[in-house]
Amino acid sequence: MRLRSTMAWQALILVPLLASCGGGSGDASGAGTGVTVVPAATPTPQPVSTPSPTPTAAPTPTPSPTPSPTPTASIPTAWAAGIAASYTVQPDVANCKAGTLGDNVRAEALAVINGIRALHKLPAVTYSDADQAEAMESALMMAANGQLSHTPPTSWKCYTASGAAGAGSSNLYGAVPSPYLSLTPTDTIFAGWMTEVRNIVADNVGHRRWILSPFLTSIAYGRVAGTDGANRTDATSLKVFGQASAPAVNAAALPGFVAYPQGDYPARYFDTGALLSFSAIIDTSRAGNNSAVDYAAATIRVVGEDGAALPVSSISFDNIGYGLPNNIQWKVVGLGRKVTYSVTIDNVRVRGVARSYSYTFRIVD
Repeated sequence: MRLRSTMAWQALILVPLLASCGGGSGDASGAGTGVTVVPAATPTPQPVSTPSPTPTAAPTPTPSPTPSPTPTASIPTAWAAGIAASYTVQPDVANCKAGTLGDNVRAEALAVINGIRALHKLPAVTYSDADQAEAMESALMMAANGQLSHTPPTSWKCYTASGAAGAGSSNLYGAVPSPYLSLTPTDTIFAGWMTEVRNIVADNVGHRRWILSPFLTSIAYGRVAGTDGANRTDATSLKVFGQASAPAVNAAALPGFVAYPQGDYPARYFDTGALLSFSAIIDTSRAGNNSAVDYAAATIRVVGEDGAALPVSSISFDNIGYGLPNNIQWKVVGLGRKVTYSVTIDNVRVRGVARSYSYTFRIVD
């Protein structure tokens, strides 16, 4: 299917926050198991274009969960016990205290993210203790105010400069008061940021792109939960750029592209209503050097094991810096489990030279 450029929503996504806003890198040379990258012509080496600085405009809104049922009269004991076990120092939202998140929760968040990155042949990230306060204070502001913002005003309850800095450089989720809200790291990362089906910004996969950024090397995870009587308030924040310090990128370990999904992909990380996506890695030295990828003439073909092509729709692309500053995304109707699908993306122009990419994926239990 021929692509159409859908760039109208770019204005909404200027800062690498919520779901995306960053740089990328890599060399589209076919790195990765079972992957073939075929250049249409042998490219002449060209100097890498100077990367643009990370945008500093207001970030896009983060995803909010779907509306919750009518509140019940009390908070279930099981939820309260789970929250109590998640902290070494309990949060107190009413009095603007973020609490101290337990090592078990932080370890879960790190393990989940690294498990997902491993599926995409991406290097593991480390945990940044130096950024923990920002992540927690950011989550506290979202929980206390019952809404999400990458640029929280100073008038917000529980506002701190540290929390605002965290909000401006993190994926955000939750914050809608509800008697049923429960945001474990697994719930948030899978349902909130990887599938993107609850993203309030339509057709945006920025959260996913940050988590799958080849240049992401450390994270910090914050969660603040409490009650306001009959309702729970629960918000999370994942620091995805602007870390206080971060390990160097292992350029030698980077694949030639990042696709979602790819290879054998667990069903719990996927949703049939999710957008599929692809970003080329054409330079491993710096994220911003990966913007010289043009999908304007590209075509996408998804074929099942029977050789029949599946309908492809809702194609759009951009060069916004959510992790990697190039991305094409689309929807496919009729995907099933335990079926191997072949994806071919032709006529991708990398620094002016046409290339084709191909890979397979299978949704497994």
